[in-house]
Amino acid sequence: MKSSSDYINESVYKVNQKYARLQNKTEELFFECLYDDRPVEYFIKKLDEIWGNIDHSFFNEQIDEYIEIIHENNLEQLNIQEDEEQSSKGLKLGSKAMSLIALEVIIANEDKFKNFITKRYERYSNSPQYKEDKQEYLKLKVAQYNNQIVPYFNKYGKKIRDVQLSTYVAMVHNTNLTRSAWNTTINDGLRLGYTKFWIPPHLFSCEHCAEWQGRILDEKEVLDFVNDADEHEGDILHPNCKCALLIYTPMTKLTKQIFTKGEIDKYYNIRKKMNTLTLKKERILTDMRIQKRMGNEDEVDKLNQQRNKVNTQIRVLQDSLPTKEMQKKVVAINR
Repeated sequence: MKSSSDYINESVYKVNQKYARLQNKTEELFFECLYDDRPVEYFIKKLDEIWGNIDHSFFNEQIDEYIEIIHENNLEQLNIQEDEEQSSKGLKLGSKAMSLIALEVIIANEDKFKNFITKRYERYSNSPQYKEDKQEYLKLKVAQYNNQIVPYFNKYGKKIRDVQLSTYVAMVHNTNLTRSAWNTTINDGLRLGYTKFWIPPHLFSCEHCAEWQGRILDEKEVLDFVNDADEHEGDILHPNCKCALLIYTPMTKLTKQIFTKGEIDKYYNIRKKMNTLTLKKERILTDMRIQKRMGNEDEVDKLNQQRNKVNTQIRVLQDSLPTKEMQKKVVAINR
């Protein structure tokens, strides 16, 4: 069978990386324009060149490809062969159990990001400190720059924190991939006469998911699992879940999680930290280029020390994983 967990891990990380790089390009443009005393109209024009040509078809293409993988895996598991017409009909039926988050939500937050950065540019360029000592003002502002613009809430509506646009888009993509896969499996199962499902344990699972893994579930229990999440952002329920849902048959051999709750939580957090640190390295390199362009070699040296520290942290985290397989997978995700 094709590995669905590897597919979703890599696809979601690539989306996160893609948007993080757009944010980094925006930051470089932001300080370059300020350093060159560019008017806000010029900055807006250049900003649109970065964000105005995003090919959003990638999201639906990835979802369609993932659905095909899940459908093929389901048929292979059941040892069923369908011709192309039958298989296509099965996919088109589509369970409506879990709706997907509309692409317009991502586009709206892209616009929100551009407006936010534009207002920041106006504020900085009109600052008395900027006009008095541009060099020193911008030198300090590079370290203060951030992309946290999207509020993140728990299921009770309480705001937890603001997240970067890249993080938010990755969560939306993760949610849509996971829901599409589960809808496909539920649809395939019910269409072929199977009403039971199960979630196999997987590497880097979170503690919440682990409680549901290795159990026989009906459709209602599957939906209970999806909705029983500790955090959500708007319509994003359990946005980091990468569990696969499989059809249960009398021939199925259930497997259990081999790690303890404490170990599950530890390894899940290690992967999250490695993802964060890998993206942080790119942000540090962006700041280094900005400071170097402005002639602030002392700041470049400090940032280089930060980068070396991040590399060390990544190696320590990787080495703390208990198996070679986990060490290899966590690096593959971050490549």
